Amino acid sequence: MNKKIIRRFLYYVLILGLFTAMAAFAVLAVKDAYPFVKSDIEIWQLREEVKEKKHNKTWEERSTMDGLNWEKMKEINPDIVAWITVPGTQIDYPILQCSTWNEYLHKNYKGEYSYPGSIFIQPGVRFTDRHVVIYGHNMASRSMFGSLHDYESQDFGWKHPDVYIYEQGRTIHARIYSTYDCEDASETYQTDFQTEEEWMTWLTMTIEENYYDMEMVPVKENRVITLSTCSTGRSEDSRYTVHSVIQEITENID
Repeated sequence: MNKKIIRRFLYYVLILGLFTAMAAFAVLAVKDAYPFVKSDIEIWQLREEVKEKKHNKTWEERSTMDGLNWEKMKEINPDIVAWITVPGTQIDYPILQCSTWNEYLHKNYKGEYSYPGSIFIQPGVRFTDRHVVIYGHNMASRSMFGSLHDYESQDFGWKHPDVYIYEQGRTIHARIYSTYDCEDASETYQTDFQTEEEWMTWLTMTIEENYYDMEMVPVKENRVITLSTCSTGRSEDSRYTVHSVIQEITENID
């Protein structure tokens, strides 16, 4: 076998090896992306099933006027206790309530294992509690609470200050007043307050930590809903939080 044939043979072997490696990387990439794509598709399907379509408008435009098919959602999973919509973001999800701590961190709304998990609250929480924390993953695709980081921009925060929580029979409208990074298990996550002074100290802390002024200062009588996700580009234990004050609670009109 002459040198020309050997070189050609080695060339083809190299090309075959490169194509094999590319195929292997492609398979791995698809395998890694599959859980996230599957989660997004499942949520899209749920929205189509349970949200009433009105006036031929987009989901964001319809978000504050639509009814939700609670009977259908309870059939799917009785742990679905509410729905959250944050106009201007991708946040438009059912809220699951855990029966054990962090149960829905890696479970979808059907209760099946899913790495992206769900938007959830902890056991025993009620949305009319003095301070409620709602949790969701910070996904690179901006799904779940990934788009919560839009509030790192003051201009965005000023344009999109509203949070809507839909429970069966009523709608909670909250307005964002503070956003910042903190550490997991820090005082930001305190939900039990023994005295009014302790409560006011906590409210003051959330204002002092604020990245920018939202032109709203909570008072003693207010109740706070906090949206929490992982921080971006910080330590593993860092969390990004968005605090909002309940403005009104209204009865839903079906």
